Amino acid sequence: MEIGQFYKRHRQPLYGAAAVAIVLTLAVALPPSRPGAGDLPAFDQQDTASRKQAFFDYLRPIARYHNARIAKERETLLALAADDSPGWLARWRLRSLADAYGVDMDQSDYDEVIRLLKRRIDVVPVSLVLVQAAKESAWGRSRFARKGNALFGEWCFTRGCGMVPGARDEGRTHEVEAFDSVYDAVGSYMHNLNTHGSYAELRAARQLMRQEQEKPTGVELAQHLGRYSERGDAYVREVLSMIRQNDLDTG
Repeated sequence: MEIGQFYKRHRQPLYGAAAVAIVLTLAVALPPSRPGAGDLPAFDQQDTASRKQAFFDYLRPIARYHNARIAKERETLLALAADDSPGWLARWRLRSLADAYGVDMDQSDYDEVIRLLKRRIDVVPVSLVLVQAAKESAWGRSRFARKGNALFGEWCFTRGCGMVPGARDEGRTHEVEAFDSVYDAVGSYMHNLNTHGSYAELRAARQLMRQEQEKPTGVELAQHLGRYSERGDAYVREVLSMIRQNDLDTG
């Protein structure tokens, strides 16, 4: 299993008080029942192909649900960007988005915050979610996945925040972050790609595809994951190969 995101950020709460306005707008747009609200299934099918397909089939609606949530936030952002004379309500909504996505609104003017958030608030190709989850969790069968719904190898640095890797070098303090549900694990991973400095190139590439009226793809964005793993380019090649071999790049 790869241990990704070794530049782990101090994660902003995904649904904290600062994002109340966003959550309220989503209430009417998303289904009432969130997929993946519990622990990871066993995936104990004897046939390897069936087990892998079951893994993808389970995660796909969770990734799509999060993307629907992010798309709604982006819709809100673009509406704010189109407002030529934003009042207090528009500024309050923008601050909610800025807080949720780690942008300091007090250090930039309104238009600059809009510009920064346009790069951050965007969907993550489902193909990328599926392949990184499979790779980081050994198709859902790793100790971290089974005990803590940790599908993406995210690190945390507060004692007791997760599970201690068996091969952790002496003197290091990181743990593999545990989550209450698969839904939370997928949301954290997608939020990390959208906010952490290590993935700024990925977000820039996605924005360029948007500007050229192209749909962001897993194959394109995976090329900018060199800092996700200590294995760098070799890791990127493996992710790309898995996307192509499994014919997943459909969004």
